[in-house]
Amino acid sequence: MATRRIQIEVELPDEVFDREYGEAGFIARARELAILELLRVRRLHEHEAIALLGVERRELLGKMKEVGIVPTEQIFQAINSDLEKAVESARGRRLSR
Repeated sequence: MATRRIQIEVELPDEVFDREYGEAGFIARARELAILELLRVRRLHEHEAIALLGVERRELLGKMKEVGIVPTEQIFQAINSDLEKAVESARGRRLSR
């Protein structure tokens, strides 16, 4: 996968960072959230997010859940379930004629 490096500048008050909440941790979290946002808007696939974040799939699923992103397989399962119900309903209507 070809990559592009971007930089985002944010002006923040000096006092937001201290020993308990450092700048490096904030930058890492902002990067993670940016990647998750690209996943949410479907500009990245899950396997790409895994590679960029350097995590295992189950870790990615946890991060996705944390920010309210439904994993692709759950979306497909829901669609499949809806389709199966529609087919069964159509069969039932056809048999009752």
